[in-house]
Amino acid sequence: MPDRPFQSQTRTGAGSVRTLPSVSLPRLGLALAFERQAQGGTALDCFHSTLDRTRTTPARIKFTKNHVNLKPTTMSSPSNTSITEPVVEQSQPGPADGPKYDSSKPLDILFLQDATGSQGPYIDSARSAIQTICTKISASASLSQGALRFGLIAFRDHPPQDSTFVTKNFGFTSDVEKMTKNLAGLQASGGGDGPEASTAALADALNMEWDEDAVKIVVLITDAAPHGIGEPGDGFPNGSPDQNDPLEIVRQMAERGITLYVVACEPSLSTQYLHAVDFYRALCRITSGRMVPLLNAAQLGDYIVGSAVETVETEKLINEFQNTILDDIYGQGKPIEEVMQQIQAQMAERKTEIKTLNVEEVYEASAEADSNVGVWAQATSLGSARGRTTALSAPRLKAEYAPAPSASLGWASLSSASPSGGRSPRSRPASSVPAPLAAPSVPGGMMARERSALMTETSSYHASAPAFPRAQAPQQAAPAVSLASQAIDESQTKRIIMQTLMRNAKVGPGGVLTPTGEYSGAKGVKILEGVPLAREEDKD
Repeated sequence: MPDRPFQSQTRTGAGSVRTLPSVSLPRLGLALAFERQAQGGTALDCFHSTLDRTRTTPARIKFTKNHVNLKPTTMSSPSNTSITEPVVEQSQPGPADGPKYDSSKPLDILFLQDATGSQGPYIDSARSAIQTICTKISASASLSQGALRFGLIAFRDHPPQDSTFVTKNFGFTSDVEKMTKNLAGLQASGGGDGPEASTAALADALNMEWDEDAVKIVVLITDAAPHGIGEPGDGFPNGSPDQNDPLEIVRQMAERGITLYVVACEPSLSTQYLHAVDFYRALCRITSGRMVPLLNAAQLGDYIVGSAVETVETEKLINEFQNTILDDIYGQGKPIEEVMQQIQAQMAERKTEIKTLNVEEVYEASAEADSNVGVWAQATSLGSARGRTTALSAPRLKAEYAPAPSASLGWASLSSASPSGGRSPRSRPASSVPAPLAAPSVPGGMMARERSALMTETSSYHASAPAFPRAQAPQQAAPAVSLASQAIDESQTKRIIMQTLMRNAKVGPGGVLTPTGEYSGAKGVKILEGVPLAREEDKD
């Protein structure tokens, strides 16, 4: 589809909306100022008064660039989207070699919450911790007051698998109490064939009223696979019935600067599904996000805070280096790995540190799993990759994190599936889910004193705010989680390069980036498996 211009939508009263011309507020102010000066007025006074007038009219910016015609998926969608005032950013002076980043840059965090039967503990944890999450993110990321908005989209499944709702969109809000009430109104119930409508939730997320200038994060919380990735017993084996493809959706997220995190509720995701872990890792890779395993519902707040703060820190470095990256790679055609090494060396020389979310690895290393991730990430569509991945027979979780043999997860295990590969439809009642676990565990094989020291270190960032509520009845190990400043590593530098390039390109299947905007017409690049980055002409 052809690109559409950005447009401002202004609320004029009684719920009506009028569309403003596609022009920036500073440019509009200057134009009126010069007109006033020609009439004998003072240009500067007019410019300031123009900005003051624009601040009194709430406005929202909606993405329409390279918009895909996503089919509507919401069966019940309360209209709770908030409206905020426009912010006119002033250029900030600073050293030529230092960051040019406005610390007041807002942050939009959107939760995609699986609301099927097994998700009760995770919904409860998010609701009880939302105030602490807000406080910690604001403090750790140095956000100005009112710069943080939360959004919520709940999802279940498509009929006939679930007859309640597919998605329920609560919109964005900066009101923590309202977000708490939204979560309180969610009841975990239903679920049909195993896979759920996470693709529909991703489609709704793409069309949210994002703040154009904000750091944008989507957090998908689920213990179920999406439809169409080859799971036994999938009621929609060819994919989401709304015809949306999650691979195309996340490519558009990457173009728009939206980072996807998937919180994989374990042990369900890896023990009940053949392909879900690798598929979600691939979705996150496309946006340079991350999949994190959650074995303890009470740790959900830690994961959200850590993911948000690390993303904000990364955004500061993107803002600092983006002009150099774009000019060197798209403008001058320099090898991408050379530019990455140059930036890495520069940050090492000045001892750049970044607050980083560290989660202890719970999955067994697997070359086949890594290959599956590559297949999904490089695929044109679900259909082109389905059947090309390998179903691993070995356990995905390390032994210390695997569920007890007698633990009931609420539906039949994969080993009990029918010979034809099918699995009977199931509903996941909350009562059949293992009880939420207690405080994080530490690696096995450590002495008690070493364990105590590690736990003190990994929990140090909680000292400035109240602890997240911890559930009772520890039954199973959970990974240690920490948020700490550390020297930026090559993977983080790669993320800076990738996100900068993708935001200024059309992200195509197979990781092909076609430059847009100022660099339209420049040679494209391709993100390769096993190689950090390469120019498009070198891909063979």
